[in-house]
Amino acid sequence: MTSTSRRPRGLIAAVALGVTTVVLVTSVGTVGAASASPRTTNSATDPARRGLYGAQDPTYDGVYRQALSILALRASGSTVDRSAVRWLLRQQCANGRWTSFRADLTSACGAGDSNATAMAVMALRAINRRVPARAGLGWLRRHQVSGGGWEYSAGWGADGNSTGLAMQAFLAMGRPPSGVTRGGSSGFAFLASLQLGCTATPAERGALDYQVESPLAPNDFATAQAAQALARASLPVAPTHAWAAAQRPDCTGGDLGISARAAAVGYLARVLRTNSGAIPSVVGTGADIGSTANAVLSLVAAGTAQRQVRAAMATVESQARSFVLSNRRILPGGAALVVLAEHATGGNPHDVAGLDLVRRIGDSITP
Repeated sequence: MTSTSRRPRGLIAAVALGVTTVVLVTSVGTVGAASASPRTTNSATDPARRGLYGAQDPTYDGVYRQALSILALRASGSTVDRSAVRWLLRQQCANGRWTSFRADLTSACGAGDSNATAMAVMALRAINRRVPARAGLGWLRRHQVSGGGWEYSAGWGADGNSTGLAMQAFLAMGRPPSGVTRGGSSGFAFLASLQLGCTATPAERGALDYQVESPLAPNDFATAQAAQALARASLPVAPTHAWAAAQRPDCTGGDLGISARAAAVGYLARVLRTNSGAIPSVVGTGADIGSTANAVLSLVAAGTAQRQVRAAMATVESQARSFVLSNRRILPGGAALVVLAEHATGGNPHDVAGLDLVRRIGDSITP
């Protein structure tokens, strides 16, 4: 099942975890891609990067990967370096939000990044830094858009990934997203507007699109991440011992007949089963390891499809080296996502394809 042949309208900034890749996508397919190669920086002359995990260019993913790394280290029981926390706090803007990266901490903040802000809120909550986390949550609350969703940045239009991440931030802070509304609609209502129903083919039912369009098209990238919010889970996702089989939509009554959560994770389980434990890549062939790891987190959060979770983890682990390393340097964002998947499934993040990912993330900090 390659359900990513039709894509959402507009542009998607798909940030590969550690190496930045901006992919321009339209409703008919991929237009083009540009990749920013990792480069080492001189921290002695660049104080904005001291305490940052990873030597790669942080322009598009600095805060996101920092927060993800902190979450992974906490999940594995490791100590988070104080300079890493200071780096994340210094990056926060006066109004509570985060941008992707502030190269000049003395200048005004650029456009807000809801993904970075949501991830930073979850990371700060995990290390019990509630005051800055509440400020970030307040910014997210003020920037919910009509229909209940969140945009990646102002003017981009609400999307499933950004909405799912924002909802996870509220969950992490103990605020039910169902009570966070704009124009009477919550994030759950927005995600429901993206979910393919009974007019879709049986194989596509339950999937989420990236943005609202007509007709809706299944988007595995969006479904894998947003389903964590539908499962009422924030990062890090805790392991579960209560597993249930995936459910299939029952359209005899004209609707899916099951919850949005059950329909979404059921769709993910079918994709994994059809593709030998992988979420197919949007660009080219092969597996999308980031989305496969996110699908694992969604399925564990929902306690669904243990067999598919095991198959997906086998895929993640078999391809971990190419996902977390670039020019022999660790990509901390990608490594952190794998660590979180290992944590959720009871695996060993200290030995993944022969790599101690926890140690490698910690060692990647800019001194």
